[in-house]
Amino acid sequence: MITITDKSQCCGCWACENICPKKCITMKEDNEGFRYPEVDIASCIDCGLCEIVCPIKQPQQDDKVPKNYVVQQKDSHILRTSTSGGFFTAISKYAILQNGVVFGAAFDKNMELQHQYSETLEGCAKFRGSKYVQSLIGDTYKKAKEFLQKGRFVVFSGTPCQIAGLYEFLRKKDYPNLVTVDLVCRGTPSPLLLRKYFAHHASIAKSTVIDYCSRDKYYGYKFSTASIQFTNKNKKYHKGMEADMMLRLYFKNICSRPSCYNCHFKTLHRISDFTIFDCWDAPSISNIFSNKGATNVFIHTEKGENIFESLKKDFIWSKSDIEPIIKRDGVMIKNVVPINPNRKQFFYDLNNLPLSEVERKYLDCTLMRKCIAYIKPFLYRIGIFSLYMKFKRKNAEN
Repeated sequence: MITITDKSQCCGCWACENICPKKCITMKEDNEGFRYPEVDIASCIDCGLCEIVCPIKQPQQDDKVPKNYVVQQKDSHILRTSTSGGFFTAISKYAILQNGVVFGAAFDKNMELQHQYSETLEGCAKFRGSKYVQSLIGDTYKKAKEFLQKGRFVVFSGTPCQIAGLYEFLRKKDYPNLVTVDLVCRGTPSPLLLRKYFAHHASIAKSTVIDYCSRDKYYGYKFSTASIQFTNKNKKYHKGMEADMMLRLYFKNICSRPSCYNCHFKTLHRISDFTIFDCWDAPSISNIFSNKGATNVFIHTEKGENIFESLKKDFIWSKSDIEPIIKRDGVMIKNVVPINPNRKQFFYDLNNLPLSEVERKYLDCTLMRKCIAYIKPFLYRIGIFSLYMKFKRKNAEN
């Protein structure tokens, strides 16, 4: 039976829970908000399936160079509401038109991020946008398998470990009607932190949080903005990386799952059909001249290549050179972030202090920081934010 003694060796993919024939494995939340398998020993028949399907126990992929493109949706509405270039919406549309099913991450009515599925394009809209926390897979691997066995076309998206978990649950069977899309990620922040973050802002706004995007285009593509929607539509929350508590803690490498600091899935070549991530510098490396958002698309399989050919009509697209892509936008494809030495104390404080005190203790809340957080939106509003970004990038290169 599966036993987790080192939490850095569990990515929380749920494959073990989904595969258990006796349903004696449950994913239990620990004091950091992350879930790990717990076995009901009395019901366990010691079949060993839970250990067999663990993706971390499988060999890592190699660094074979995939085919790669930069894409940007032609549909302006889809482009505006997508985090980057709108690739996921295009492949969702492709699936739905074939009477298919799309799996992705969306918030439920309690604002808990869960994997869900949709059989309509309208329903797939909830999967758009960045959500910097790992979704709860639940029984979606089982549901995906049921659809596949009925001959339905299935698109399944998720973090690389979730996609690996799906393939292991399917026992590596090659379903021609399955297409997988993994996301390049930096790590998966604590769901406990996110719950406290929502409660904190709900208290300030005196209104319930009903939707959240970790990074949207409220101030433009290159101004990463966290946005919260409340039941009271008069309440607004749109803050950039310099001001938003959740984003700042995330980029301090202090709140992610232990396995993220030792990620098993950081390679160029992956088992998914597609890997997608932001293309911040599309005008510099492609024929896409708009800064409204673009997506880097890595294609790992022949199936993926054939589907991409069908999707090209939806995009402005360009072949890309892997070297500048990795240097500019894809650092996290192969690299892991270092663990913050204060991580253990941070989670102790998160469980024992008000979130406002945690913020003051671990983040720079000086007047200068607040001024910078105010100035950037102001520069955007008066139309010179792009000049600021060019100046900042030029200084970084020097």
